[in-house]
Amino acid sequence: MANVHASAAGNGGRALIGSATAVRGQISAREDLWIEGQLEGEIQANQHQVTISASGRVRAQVRARSVIVEGELHGNAIGEQQVVLRAGSRVHGDIRAPRVALEEGCFFQGTVDMDSTAAVAAAGVNGASKPIAGAPAGDAATSASATEPATIAAEGPA
Repeated sequence: MANVHASAAGNGGRALIGSATAVRGQISAREDLWIEGQLEGEIQANQHQVTISASGRVRAQVRARSVIVEGELHGNAIGEQQVVLRAGSRVHGDIRAPRVALEEGCFFQGTVDMDSTAAVAAAGVNGASKPIAGAPAGDAATSASATEPATIAAEGPA
C-alpha cells in the first residue's frame, strides 16, 4: 500500500479527498481532513479532526482528535476527544472516545468504549460517564460523557 501524507498547501489547514477521488494507503495528516471520496487503508490525524462527508466511503481505522461521520465507515473510529455519528451515517466497527454522540437516524453496528482513560487523559476531559435516560443500566454502549448532556438515539435499518 502507498503512503500518502497530507500537507497544508494553502487550503486553510484542511486536506480534501474529493468526491471523484479514490485513495488506497496510509494517510498521516497534520491538519484537518475532509473526505468526500473513497479511502481504503488507515488514517492518522492525532491532533486534528477527520470528517467523512455524506458522500464519503471509508474502509479504514480512523484515529484522530475528533472523528465526524456523515457518510459510511467500515472500520474502527478512535477519537482522542470525541466521535460523532450524524443522521444518515452508517458505521460498521468499534468506537473508542471519551465522548460519543449518535444522532437519530444513524446506523451503528459495533461496540462503544468510553472508559478509555488514556483517551480521557490525552483530551483533558475530567468526569465519569453516566447512563443515558431510559437506557439499560450497566450498558457501556449507552453511556455519555458527564461533561455534556446526552440526548442520543440510534436507529437501525427499518
